[in-house]
Amino acid sequence: MKYFIKVAEAKSLSKAANELLISYQGLSKSLKNLETELGCPLFEKNRFAAKLTEYGEELYRSAKLIVGEWENLQLSLGQIQRRKNKLFHIGIAMGVDIPFPDFHRRLDQFLTNHGDVIMIDAWDSYCEEKLESGELDIAVTFGPVDEQHFDSTRLLQGSLAAIVDDHHPLAERDTLSIADLQGQKIITVNRYFRNYDILMQACLAQGFKPDIVLNTVNLTATLIACQDKNTIGISNNLSYFKKTVVGYRIIPVAGPNTTCQINLLIHSKQRKNKEILRLKQELMRCLFVDSESLAKELR
Repeated sequence: MKYFIKVAEAKSLSKAANELLISYQGLSKSLKNLETELGCPLFEKNRFAAKLTEYGEELYRSAKLIVGEWENLQLSLGQIQRRKNKLFHIGIAMGVDIPFPDFHRRLDQFLTNHGDVIMIDAWDSYCEEKLESGELDIAVTFGPVDEQHFDSTRLLQGSLAAIVDDHHPLAERDTLSIADLQGQKIITVNRYFRNYDILMQACLAQGFKPDIVLNTVNLTATLIACQDKNTIGISNNLSYFKKTVVGYRIIPVAGPNTTCQINLLIHSKQRKNKEILRLKQELMRCLFVDSESLAKELR
């Protein structure tokens, strides 16, 4: 149902697949399975667009309600389970710890003080998905995020950043624009990380698709191992805060659609949950007390 709604609103299977972080083939198969189960065609598909049929229009009106009720049910069941087990689940996306001083010692202290907390390391899209389903209570991820789904507290804000070899023609620049990336060979993270989405959307808004030659989960190691030193890495300046890579320059990529954030999230429907709000405040005090001063340094 969620896939169906996304395609109906995007009016394109390829665009919806990119936003859902799944393959075009996987999305197409899911829709065919739904059509088979319901016994009617939902889309008039062609190469360029996915238009709802009369059946699809009828389903769309109900699907929004069904998915909303299902999400409410998942949250309610999760709350019952937490009350019975007295456990909270917090997701920490890979890399969000880098800018914060002494993060891991503080995290160990927080977990020692809270025997009722289970910490999960994952990637951005996983944390958001599990927060929506109620399997996580709190998450710290890279953003921006959809603030209709999440109650978001911004901890830090920066921009995309290019990791450029010292001898690359762009290495003398203090800042880059998205337009400067056109025609460049790029190594970046995979589509499960928010940086990938930000890069793709920023480039498409400028009228071109970035030439991504490789996706990775360890950008620094992959870039250094790459024999072609004309290839540049794209991450964000929060992941490389006060960090140098020998032989490379970290150059901010400024302009529209290049904003990167680190956010602390709860589900928007948990805004009045006193237990989760209390835990969120304690997490803020323990792990992110220096966020304001760090943000000033970035500015």
